[in-house]
Amino acid sequence: MAARSLSADQTITIRLEPSQPTALALPEPVASVSVGIAPDKFSLDYDGPYLFLLPLDPAITGRLFVVGQSGKLYTITFKVATPADDVVHITSTPAGATAQTQPFSVASFLRALRTGTPIPGQQAVAVPSLSLPDARLTLLDATALAVGSMVGLTLTVRNTQATPLTLDLRIGATSEGAAEGMVALSIWTWPPRMTIKAVAADAEIVPSDGQSRLFVVFEKRP
Repeated sequence: MAARSLSADQTITIRLEPSQPTALALPEPVASVSVGIAPDKFSLDYDGPYLFLLPLDPAITGRLFVVGQSGKLYTITFKVATPADDVVHITSTPAGATAQTQPFSVASFLRALRTGTPIPGQQAVAVPSLSLPDARLTLLDATALAVGSMVGLTLTVRNTQATPLTLDLRIGATSEGAAEGMVALSIWTWPPRMTIKAVAADAEIVPSDGQSRLFVVFEKRP
């Protein structure tokens, strides 16, 4: 049989054949498997989210319990029948999926920018106007994504100095009394009508002639 998908919220029943293994792809890594059948009648193995099953007795039927790393229990019943399943994908319904979709949080947006994870409903937009008055850093690249009322910027900057620079990511911090070799983001000119909600960087210490990426999440003001 071709690959098919089953919900983890329904009874999971699969077909097996002694002549070929069947793979189950769970929505999370497998932590343990329990099956009350002698090893000479049934073979199983797992790797990450994949569970591999092979009956050694053509008359065998039964049930096995799989525990995912989250602690969720998956109950799977099986029988020997033709044609056997090839690959079965077990899908999990996200918590609260039946409820109204909640807006993307600032923390989720920032994490998605840092990992390059696509965001549902994201739109590439023009980079808002900004400037770096500190000549010790130059802006190499800038991209912007909008999700609802939030805008996320990914900025790539380069240290033009012969010594490392430390990025002061504190929102609202002043440059007065800043230590030598520190760059305060508060002196940058940020886009108007936007409030900075979160800031992060790949590396807060930028080596000489090195680069770092900055991630800034804004919320549009009315």
